Amino acid sequence: MQAKDIMTTHVVSIGPAVGIRHAVAVMMQNKVSGLPVVDDGGRVCGMITEGDLLMRKEIRFPSRSIRASEIISEIDLERYISSNGWCVADVMSQDVIVARPDSEVSDIAESLQAHRIKRLPIVEDGRLVGIVSRRDILALIIDAQTAPLPKEDESIRLAVRTRLRSDLGITPQKVQVTVKNGQVTLDGNVESELKQKAVRTLVESLGLGAYRDRLQITRLTGTEVG
Repeated sequence: MQAKDIMTTHVVSIGPAVGIRHAVAVMMQNKVSGLPVVDDGGRVCGMITEGDLLMRKEIRFPSRSIRASEIISEIDLERYISSNGWCVADVMSQDVIVARPDSEVSDIAESLQAHRIKRLPIVEDGRLVGIVSRRDILALIIDAQTAPLPKEDESIRLAVRTRLRSDLGITPQKVQVTVKNGQVTLDGNVESELKQKAVRTLVESLGLGAYRDRLQITRLTGTEVG
C-alpha cells in the first residue's frame, strides 16, 4: 500500500509569514496538532507543531535575565527567537521529512517512529499534495482483513508449522503441532517465557482462538549459547 492510498488530500496548511496566534487558531479550529508550511508556490518549506510552541513566552515562566557580559550560545539565540518571534517562519522546523505519493506506507510508518513525529507531508514535484498522519496509518489496523484459515485439520497444522518457522524460526523438531477437530495442540520445547508468549501470539493472530499449550521451557546453558 502506498501513501496515495491513505493520504489526506485536503490539507490545512499555512504560510511562513503568518502570525503565530493565527497559526494556533487554525490548529484549534481544524483540530490538528501540526501544519505544513508552504511558500507562495505551494512548496513545503517547514512544519509547525504544538511541540514547537510549548516554550512560547506567552505560556512559560520568564527566564533569568542574562547579563551583557555573559556569553550567549547559538542554541540560546535560537530558543529566544522561537519563543519570542511573531511569525511562523521564526518557530517552524525547517528540516522537514517528506514522502512521495508512491512511497510505501510501511516506510512512512518507520520514518514516523524513528523521528518521533506525527505526520509526513506528501509532495510531488516539490509541491504539497497530501499528508499522512499516524491516525491514517492506524486506520489500516481496523480495515485489515484476516486471511481465511483452512478448515481441514491437516491444512491448519501445515499453516501453523509454516508460520512458526517463517515468523519465529521454530522448526517442527522443536515444536510439534497436532490438530484434531480444529483444536490445535503444541508440544515441544522453547527457550524462554517470552518465546512461549510469541508462539501464543502467533496462534491467536491466525484466528484459531483457544488452543492447548503444552510447551516446556528449556533454557539454554552457557555451553549451548556459546
